[in-house]
Amino acid sequence: MRSLRLGIAFSLLLFVLTSLGSTPLIVAQSIRLHVDLTDAPRNVYHAKLNIPAKPGPFTLVFPKWIPGNHRPSGPIAALTGIHMEAEGNPLVWMRDDVDMYAFHVAVPEGVRAIDVSLDAITSNDSAGGGGPAASSNLLDLNWNAVVLYPQGDDSDAVEFAPSVRLPAGWKFGTALVTAHASGDEVEFAPVSLTTLVDSPLIAGAHYRQLELTPAADAPGHTMDVIADSETDLAMSAEDLAAYRKLVAETGVLFGARHYRQYHFLYTLSDQVGGHGLEHHESNDSVAAERTLLDPDLRMLYADLLPHEFVHSWNGKYRRPAGLATRNYQEPMTGDLLWVYEGLTDYLGNLLAGAQRTVIPRAISRVAGRDRRQPRPSPGPHVASFGRHGAIGPDSAYAGAAVVQLASRSRLLSRG
Repeated sequence: MRSLRLGIAFSLLLFVLTSLGSTPLIVAQSIRLHVDLTDAPRNVYHAKLNIPAKPGPFTLVFPKWIPGNHRPSGPIAALTGIHMEAEGNPLVWMRDDVDMYAFHVAVPEGVRAIDVSLDAITSNDSAGGGGPAASSNLLDLNWNAVVLYPQGDDSDAVEFAPSVRLPAGWKFGTALVTAHASGDEVEFAPVSLTTLVDSPLIAGAHYRQLELTPAADAPGHTMDVIADSETDLAMSAEDLAAYRKLVAETGVLFGARHYRQYHFLYTLSDQVGGHGLEHHESNDSVAAERTLLDPDLRMLYADLLPHEFVHSWNGKYRRPAGLATRNYQEPMTGDLLWVYEGLTDYLGNLLAGAQRTVIPRAISRVAGRDRRQPRPSPGPHVASFGRHGAIGPDSAYAGAAVVQLASRSRLLSRG
């Protein structure tokens, strides 16, 4: 019996080896992406991609539905200077007649990869928000603005090998793992397109890195801060202790951590667009230039980082089904935004309060611009808020604020 099993195993091995000898072994190749950021002060990012391809019709797409923006916000109008070639020979490409995010090209026989160069004009798009992405002293790179990928592919299945060239002397922060760095050139370890889009990079002439957890603790938590001047990087010991407490409080609140490391990418500038955008292993947040120096500004932005940090659990690690799509061309449905944004706003305010630095933006929203919107009743009706009318992020924030205010009023009335 033993000899029979050995004979069968040998026959199977021989069959596999013979098959490999007659059929080429197909190995997935990475898309090589290099972004030249030396023109960032002019709000122009230059990208070059080397994309594996097979002869015949080939369609590349530009990311359309961007996570965290909750809408088709891919900055297609800012994409320019597209040039495609194969082995040094120009290729004729054509934009799709209907889908403005798709580009068609015919790959010649014998070609295994095509080279694409493009420029991203970032003067009016900062992580899906308004305003420029860069100033003369700093930049914010969201990779979705500089990539193309094969139409129909899952973002998890497309691998990128990214690299950047920074303006001379600038330092950077990102959740990506550095594979090699020499001068202003930085190469990162290959990642899926999903991880790449989820891992923005900030850089600046004025940069400070702060560790929020002891070096021996895992996972590590780092704050990368850039500003338009060196003075604006001055964080007090009290503020640093508050951010370290924020990390500790999330451990108590959630009971577990799901990331390898976490980076608070914090930009302090009045020259670029303001935003807060959540990611799995980082958050990309912009506050006023003097936020660390001005007590009023510090209070105004107190819940920004707690909110985006909570999103790593509520929205990234666990995401509403309608917002978890196969790639960036498939539409997202936001009927659960009241959980994605509303619950995050509520928990973010609680954590900011635990830091003793909070002035809840949610409350100011209810008292201000959200006064123009219908106010949902707390309780079961909030769950159906998105199904009986148009709901956007602002409405989701407002719902959380109403629940929070109602809860506080009940506690006070009992007090």
